[in-house]
Amino acid sequence: MVVCCSPSRRLLRSFAIAVTAFALASLPIIAKAQDDTHGAVSSSDDNKSFLNDEDIDGASLAADPGPSPSPQYGQTGSRYPSYESKWSKVAFEGGGGFNAPVSNATAYSTYGWNINLGAGWNFNKWLGALIEYQFIDDKIPGATLAAVGAPGGYTRVWSFTIDPIVNLPTKGSFGGYFTGGGGFYRKVVTFTTPVPVLYCDYFGFCFIGTENQVIGHFSSNQGGMNIGGGLTWKAFGPDSKAKLFAEARYLWVDSPSASATQQGTGTFTTIPVTFGIRW
Repeated sequence: MVVCCSPSRRLLRSFAIAVTAFALASLPIIAKAQDDTHGAVSSSDDNKSFLNDEDIDGASLAADPGPSPSPQYGQTGSRYPSYESKWSKVAFEGGGGFNAPVSNATAYSTYGWNINLGAGWNFNKWLGALIEYQFIDDKIPGATLAAVGAPGGYTRVWSFTIDPIVNLPTKGSFGGYFTGGGGFYRKVVTFTTPVPVLYCDYFGFCFIGTENQVIGHFSSNQGGMNIGGGLTWKAFGPDSKAKLFAEARYLWVDSPSASATQQGTGTFTTIPVTFGIRW
């Protein structure tokens, strides 16, 4: 023998038939209640009811509502998710700050300044990745300059790195994140001395000034890495994606040391502290 349906399906079908029968039996009662209500209101209310809830025959449209219009972009609903631009996952940052050399870098580098720019992609609200450009400018300590015999000098490092970012699960206007990565670094060490220079303007007036002339220079290209974290603040409102940030990282650059065949100052380590805006 073939069973046409399971007990659960028979139960559901019986329930559906009962609900349908109840709805059909309730229609005359609903119609009579509406007629009684319409007889008690003024003619102006009847016109409003005709425009809002009734069709030409006087039957209530509430019993058979038409399909609601589709929500516009940006509206929410059970059938229509909120609109999200394809650019909403683009991430960028920009900021600047100061550097604090550590370890053996303090022998030939002192405090300076930095600029940090980045752009990338937010995969979700927890994880993203940025391609970052960083420029670091540090002065050379006086003791090192005296040992070399140069009046002035500077150490500069610029880099292109790939840096993932992990946002911490926080609430409110303040948040935090961890970041770090690695890539290409170029370090330049330059020694300078001031020399007199004759300057003349457009009207023929001339005067003697000074400018720094390079008397020693060496550079290197190598890999490096950075790791750190920061704090964020939604200063532009809770719904804004823009956040102010303050962060600190540990930067390590595998630059060569001096030898019989090359010039160098050894591994470069510093802590850049940066303030800026993230999106």
